[in-house]
Amino acid sequence: MSFLKSEPFTYNGSTIQLFELSGLQRIEHLQYLAKEDKSLPKDEGDEDYLTARVSSNLRVGARLIAMSLWQGDTSKDVDSLHHEVLSGWPPGMIGAGELFVKTLSDMIPVPEPENEVENADTVAEEEPISAEKPLPVS
Repeated sequence: MSFLKSEPFTYNGSTIQLFELSGLQRIEHLQYLAKEDKSLPKDEGDEDYLTARVSSNLRVGARLIAMSLWQGDTSKDVDSLHHEVLSGWPPGMIGAGELFVKTLSDMIPVPEPENEVENADTVAEEEPISAEKPLPVS
């Protein structure tokens, strides 16, 4: 029994089921991010910095997707799924898949629809603002 959310992810006409990350996977993801960050050159002026950063971003995104895919197929390990994603998915799909998994896992804030923001402003405008303390109701 799985308590994790899952949704179909479609890219360029192909659909695959992706899953929310578990708590343990989120911890592992943060550890992987820290390890990747340590591997980058510290001097941003270094001519290899941009190449290293782009490569790192692709590895991180592919790893996140592999962790998500693992929830649907535990017969493979995350490392082999990571390699499959890196070798078989185009960079745009990796980026879109990473965003999809992060959104599904509530790892990034979901933007509010504009009409809800407008309604919040309307409610705020309707309530008068006063510096006086409200009197107790008798």
